[in-house]
Amino acid sequence: MEDASKRSWPGLVPAVRRFFFGAASPPKAKRYSETSTPTTSRYYEGMNESYRWFRQDELVRRCILTGAFFATMTAGFETALEARGNADTDDYAYVKERIDGFNKRVNLDLALFVAQVKRSVHGKAGFEVVLDEGGYPSWLLPLQSDKLKPRLDEDWNLTGFSYGGRQGFYRPEEVLYFVNVPLEADREGISDVEPVADVCRARHHLLREDFPEIARTIWAPYVILKADTSGLEKEEADRVVEDLAEVARAGKSISVNESVEAIVVDTTPDISGLCELLDKLEQSIIGNFGTPRFLLGKPTENRATAYAELEAYVDGPIRQIQKYLARETERQWYDRWTRKILEDEGHSPAEDGALPVALKHRWRKIRSADLIEWVKAVAVLWGRGDGPIGGRREKVWDLMGWPEEEVSEGRNTP
Repeated sequence: MEDASKRSWPGLVPAVRRFFFGAASPPKAKRYSETSTPTTSRYYEGMNESYRWFRQDELVRRCILTGAFFATMTAGFETALEARGNADTDDYAYVKERIDGFNKRVNLDLALFVAQVKRSVHGKAGFEVVLDEGGYPSWLLPLQSDKLKPRLDEDWNLTGFSYGGRQGFYRPEEVLYFVNVPLEADREGISDVEPVADVCRARHHLLREDFPEIARTIWAPYVILKADTSGLEKEEADRVVEDLAEVARAGKSISVNESVEAIVVDTTPDISGLCELLDKLEQSIIGNFGTPRFLLGKPTENRATAYAELEAYVDGPIRQIQKYLARETERQWYDRWTRKILEDEGHSPAEDGALPVALKHRWRKIRSADLIEWVKAVAVLWGRGDGPIGGRREKVWDLMGWPEEEVSEGRNTP
């Protein structure tokens, strides 16, 4: 039987172990299955719908990854120490140095990229803060968003998180937590994919089901076979009809006798209308995320239009994403470790709990004009596959700073 104390105080055992033995604690979220990535059958039954379309719809994925890339990876970030009151920042330079080391250790830039992807897909993102033997961060373990649920008291204060249905699994400080569009105080957030779920479903049917069928009808028309089975038993007659249907597939050659009549159905699909419909569906998805079309490999009217779209994108949704991530990173991450470092060094906070210094998260400025020129330069070097780096896809990915794992997939997303 499971110890009741472990259920009531899930963090007590690791804390006691650190106190007496000074050992680093392993993650609380265990890996029990072959993989922790949610997977399903070919048709994604049972999968969270927003996550399904992020996985299955290439346009949704490109829009979300582009937004996360621009917000967290394009120019990166730096930290700055700010004094409060009469404090001298030079006296506390070691605080910044220590926390910069923590950021590097846990790969904070990648964690913020993942956080933005997950909060856009699920409406929320959480990371277990795994500590080393000194009680400082050693790892940010990404948690499955649909299994993580914040718990609040009657005054809307965060009391912890349940995970996988296990109540009280995490204390508030054990999770670095981000939400998307926090309209309510429940800290659940809203998915960016939800508004275009029906559009994704229609686009999926067009691309994966309707168009393959249409392609077959273009080069091989439908054929109706009428077979005279009046002299056969029912079971044998059914078998004859099934056999005829099997061999009458597009591209199959068949031979018949006088008891079978073939009728060719001439169908002319409205290809232009379907393509126009597909374009409208794409426009809906792109408009939902506000991603500039040229970043998705879609043509634009001219360079001025591309520049204007990128400026609006960076100064609008990207800037808001950065503001939120910076604010939460400072509140949940920098303030926490600043306080612990100072306490470990023997510095007591003021009576009101205020610290003498604060570490601020500064995103480096994204210069749209420079980026457009760089994209243009890379395009020239590629030269439709014939330029100086033509055919060397991995070099293009390296120059643009895109994830290396996408090279082998042949994708064109940042």
